[in-house]
Amino acid sequence: MKKKVMALVLALTLVSVVGLAAGCGSKKSDPLADGVLKIGTNAEYTPMEYKDKNDKLVGFDIDFGNAIAKELSTKNKKIKASWKDTSFDGIFNGLNSGQYDCIIAGVSNTSKRQKSFAMSDSYLGNGIVIVSRTNGTQATKADQLNGQKVGVQLETTADYAAKAMKKKGNTMTLKEFDSMIDAFTALQSGQIDYIMTDKPVAQFYTSKKPDVYKISSDILSNEPIAVVCRKQDTALRDKINKAIKDMKKDGTYGKLTKKWFGEDMTNSKIDDVIKTID
Repeated sequence: MKKKVMALVLALTLVSVVGLAAGCGSKKSDPLADGVLKIGTNAEYTPMEYKDKNDKLVGFDIDFGNAIAKELSTKNKKIKASWKDTSFDGIFNGLNSGQYDCIIAGVSNTSKRQKSFAMSDSYLGNGIVIVSRTNGTQATKADQLNGQKVGVQLETTADYAAKAMKKKGNTMTLKEFDSMIDAFTALQSGQIDYIMTDKPVAQFYTSKKPDVYKISSDILSNEPIAVVCRKQDTALRDKINKAIKDMKKDGTYGKLTKKWFGEDMTNSKIDDVIKTID
């Protein structure tokens, strides 16, 4: 009898909680209702997003996300960006659990992600390259990584590509790092032989230490970058797409790419056809 009563109380409590949650969900159907665009990122992917010496979030994506929030503002409501730094291996779970409204973190616009999330239009072209030590043996092709120690950042497309290569018979020893800083430090010290990473990331590090690092391959893949929203938040995704188009029209986008990549990429064609490493 006591167990049945307790079960009934628990059942009624559960119904109340579910009802309350549903009510909260309806109130938050518009992620921008509170005037804040909450953005998840992973501040370990220089120059896309990282922390400077003052522990401040900086990078192309940070400027880009702040500019999107500004574009989303109206005469009646100002939208500001609020950033949450989290590990990349948990960033998508954080989005689905409502910790933020979207992800801007150098995320490749893959077909797999398009099925699970509402992806924006690609806002930057990208692809994987191999980085070698400048004074070491240069790997120009993927098959030259056979038998070598190769570093990648955990849960990135370079990580996925390396694992796919291993399944196809590549004999590399894969070393996964939490951040690209750790990977490049390991390459410099000789703990690993090569790095597979996105071209913008490789360009940043090689430009800082050309006597240590060198991009030794052509682009091995095509992986355009996009903003990630929850699957159901197509309205927010559409607003972000419009903001990106407006930023290209008013020159904001060009100024940001000039600042971080040395060129105005407003009119650069972005190939949306994903190409993986053979």
